[in-house]
Amino acid sequence: MGRIAGQPNKITLEVKSKLQDVIDGIVDSIDIDTMTTEQKLKYLQISIQYVIPRLKAVYTENVKDEDLPLFVD
Repeated sequence: MGRIAGQPNKITLEVKSKLQDVIDGIVDSIDIDTMTTEQKLKYLQISIQYVIPRLKAVYTENVKDEDLPLFVD
């Protein structure tokens, strides 16, 4: 007998909770004042991926398969 459909996995919730505690502790222990500019930029580059959602690529098709002029007079 498994879990009820739509109910989250108990082990997954426990693991996520423990990982969140570890991550919070590490982030709180980072002293940004002692970092170099290069280290700050790297930290920003890595952490921003988890704060700002990524944009999805959008593919659009031309209704016509003809070449359009580069410049319009």
